[in-house]
Amino acid sequence: MTEQNHNPVTTPAAPGASYLEWGAIFGGAAVAGALATVLSQFGAGIGLAVSDAMPGEDGLSWALFLIGLWLVLVAFASASAGGYVAGRMRSHFGDGTPDESEFRDGIHGIVVWALSTLVLGAGAALISALSSLGAAPSSGEVSEEMMQMMHNASVITAFASAAGAVLAAAGAWFAGVAGGKHRDEGLSIHSFVPAALRRKA
Repeated sequence: MTEQNHNPVTTPAAPGASYLEWGAIFGGAAVAGALATVLSQFGAGIGLAVSDAMPGEDGLSWALFLIGLWLVLVAFASASAGGYVAGRMRSHFGDGTPDESEFRDGIHGIVVWALSTLVLGAGAALISALSSLGAAPSSGEVSEEMMQMMHNASVITAFASAAGAVLAAAGAWFAGVAGGKHRDEGLSIHSFVPAALRRKA
């Protein structure tokens, strides 16, 4: 059994060098964006995004709550995955205390979250603007029931987006710290793969 390396060989950073490694950050942001896209498509595929969102007798819709919950889960999972990649891939310069190294790993996760949030937000705003330009004007009055549904949808979506953003930031931080810890410990990828699925020698 190979002994894990708890003291990796490190090289001090050059004077004036930035501790932010954009290669690791962009890689983590790409993973986060791709995972968010796939999970959103999966949610639409199982009917969360296209299910009947009309309110019931009490003016509520369980479909809207499920959509909001799914938005929170997508944001958390994608940001955590991207943060882990950035934390694991960044270099450990070896010129800081363990607490400082942990902070740098966490910051890489936070920057991944910020970058992916800005890119996805800009894309969503662009799509919304293009959709509004191509939308045909309504020729009839909107029913009170439809107005209630639109109000419920906007409130739940706004709350889910805000909650998802906060949880995603926390997830990206802790995942970045975990990635850095696993990097320093030399943790093998096989630790994440069930024994039944590992390739046999």
